[in-house]
Amino acid sequence: MIVLGINYSSHDAAIALIKDGEVVFACEEERLNREKHTKKFPAQALKKCMEYTGVRLEDIDYIAFFINPKLQYKIIIWNLIQAFPKSIFYIPYGISIIRKRYKMTSILKNKINNSNLPPILYVNHHIAHAASAFFLSPFERAAILTIDGRGEYETTTISHGIGTSIKKLFSIKYPHSIGYLYSMVTKYLGFKPQHDEYKVMGLSAYGRPIFCKEFRKIITLDEKRGFRLNLEYFDHHYKHGNNRKLFSKKFVKEFGPPRMPHEPITQRHKDIAFALQKVTEEAILHLAKIAKNLTSEENLCMAGGVALNSVANAKLIDSKIFKKIFIQPAANDAGTSVGSALYIHYQKSKHFRKNLGIKDVYWGPSFSEKEIELTLIRYKDEIKIEKLRDPEKKAANFIHNGHIVGWFQGKMEFGPRALGNRSILASPTDPKMKDIINKKVKFREDFRPFAASILSEYADKFFECDSIGEHLYPFMLATVKVKPEVADKIPAVLHIDKTSRIQVVDKDINPPFWNLINEYFKLSGIPLILNTSFNTKGEPIVCTPNDAIQTFLNSNLDYIILGNFLIGRL
Repeated sequence: MIVLGINYSSHDAAIALIKDGEVVFACEEERLNREKHTKKFPAQALKKCMEYTGVRLEDIDYIAFFINPKLQYKIIIWNLIQAFPKSIFYIPYGISIIRKRYKMTSILKNKINNSNLPPILYVNHHIAHAASAFFLSPFERAAILTIDGRGEYETTTISHGIGTSIKKLFSIKYPHSIGYLYSMVTKYLGFKPQHDEYKVMGLSAYGRPIFCKEFRKIITLDEKRGFRLNLEYFDHHYKHGNNRKLFSKKFVKEFGPPRMPHEPITQRHKDIAFALQKVTEEAILHLAKIAKNLTSEENLCMAGGVALNSVANAKLIDSKIFKKIFIQPAANDAGTSVGSALYIHYQKSKHFRKNLGIKDVYWGPSFSEKEIELTLIRYKDEIKIEKLRDPEKKAANFIHNGHIVGWFQGKMEFGPRALGNRSILASPTDPKMKDIINKKVKFREDFRPFAASILSEYADKFFECDSIGEHLYPFMLATVKVKPEVADKIPAVLHIDKTSRIQVVDKDINPPFWNLINEYFKLSGIPLILNTSFNTKGEPIVCTPNDAIQTFLNSNLDYIILGNFLIGRL
């Protein structure tokens, strides 16, 4: 059975192709149309999927869509109840959403330019999130927790996964949303909501706990209902479009004027970020305990955009509520393309799960040596090109000598993390390297930290890893504390709180990347390197050789290695 999963009309539009229960291709549209977090129909991703897999539309048994339009009406009901009478102004906007979603079948047929499509099946958004986590997990059975901004009308769900079934046990309805809480403060702090939440997470480490008491009035924890927002601090439930600020006048009155994007970041902003992160962590732990009590399971699966909060994930590991945790690496809405397709596969096929767990998420396009050469020819007057016999050793030498290298190999990663195939790499030992890359290569805020990619054999010698998080560490899904005795050796990959978001690299899963790090280890005695995504501020991660060269020309990268080709400056 072949199922095509689609996320479209929400942020992070994506395509996923599932064949007999296995992911054979998955790609975000942003990587191809170069519009970060795009909502546009994933036409280019679909085309690349067909080219790469050889599957034709007539070969597909079902198309799975990441949201159920027939449930959209409930958001108006919940808003009317929670924000009446202000919410009456939300009704026309809500109706427009419902109308668009109800036309989705005809819209999809038009977008795909084919009226003779296989059956289009709609999957509840949080079920798609839950399926993406549970069906890719290494667990036969588990509690499943999904947390995001909102789906059709739900913002949080707890489900029980057993075999090929998922049963929802608990949910929290819009407008009570951890995702919207985080987005609201993101916007208040001068960043872009639904884009820059990870910046606020990084900023929180610089804050002090002076606003935590006030923030615990904004979100309160409840044993029966999970949590509740004090809606007096928000306007997302009764305003829309340019009129919606997310934060209310009450929030501004209590915390001061919002920061404009061009204004400097003050200690007050850092303290607010700290409080937000703290109450988010408390809410996630609270929900995890509810999930534990409802299911009595020892394992937890998570998805939804909030599940990408690597700092909160570290706290969840430390809590030891569960014995093992798995978070779907593309936990944002892009991952619902995979989840909706997997859900339909198991609903329709009644097959058992053949393989438990995933080893990697290298599910995107790859490019042959000939394709790379054809791209390089176009830039022969702008770059220096050299064919390499041992690209891993060459890259390691460059990194050891203080150079910053773009590394482009094999299949592109699916999800927001660069896991060694579309990465910018540098030495972790230079205390100035973080500032250099932020300022001269990535052109981004100076407080932003970098990840560490470390050989799996040495992870517990440098970081305080916990077996509870062993399924998170290969995908940069949790921060870990550095061991004090080695902290001075790797300053470039440590945040101000002496943590790092690590990627544990296994030789059997990504041999070229493991070999590169190992070659650097031979030169430096350090079995890890600095790894950040191959892009500049505001740009999606590079997908094609052309993207890589354009990024090289528009930044201060020293070199890039495309397959077996070294690219330098003339």
